[in-house]
Amino acid sequence: MIKDLLKSDAYMLHHRVEICGYHLDRKQLTKTLVENMFHYEGVGLAANQIGIWERAFCMIIDFETQETITCFNPKIIKTYGDPVWCEEGCLSYPNESINVKRQEGIIAKYEDEDKKVHELKLDGFLARVFQHEYDHLEGIDFTQR
Repeated sequence: MIKDLLKSDAYMLHHRVEICGYHLDRKQLTKTLVENMFHYEGVGLAANQIGIWERAFCMIIDFETQETITCFNPKIIKTYGDPVWCEEGCLSYPNESINVKRQEGIIAKYEDEDKKVHELKLDGFLARVFQHEYDHLEGIDFTQR
């Protein structure tokens, strides 16, 4: 089901989202997030961007195969490398892009749709996407970076 993207001034985009509900249908949320991300031609999408108050986002993890992951209750455990400036866009801010400084690499933890915990090391663009989507769940948008 395609949902409307919230406007950039929406309350849900500027407040921290708490951990996922215990009875959340994670498989259905994964399907909704991925379907909407591809519909809007994004590389990542946080649940609160489409009006869903759950601490989850999806992102493309392999651009050749279009493989995605959905991260429930994500955490950034460690950052490394030098902060890097790069132009970023956001589905919540159509037609706007700005230079944003983010960590070059991260180690992240998240739960999958079966509640299994994963640890992931990400560098470069994938680290940037994870940080961008994570910020959405923290109530921070890229214009604040």
